[in-house]
Amino acid sequence: MRKSSLLAALAVVALAGAPAAAREKPADAPKEKKICKKMTTTSSRIPAKRVCRTAAEWAQASSQEELDDAAARLRGVARSN
Repeated sequence: MRKSSLLAALAVVALAGAPAAAREKPADAPKEKKICKKMTTTSSRIPAKRVCRTAAEWAQASSQEELDDAAARLRGVARSN
């Protein structure tokens, strides 16, 4: 009886720790290469700012900027009507 309850307790502890271990990143995962660009604003005297992101982050930012530009154009068309 004592052995079976000890084994059951060990099984519960082992199963409880498994999801936490699965969520951790592997230690040898390669880091994505960062791409740095200079970002300037035309309305500022502050010099260009260097922004570094991964290729995926740049693609996401680019697509978001395209959506924002399209929304701004649509707002302009709606106001002129």
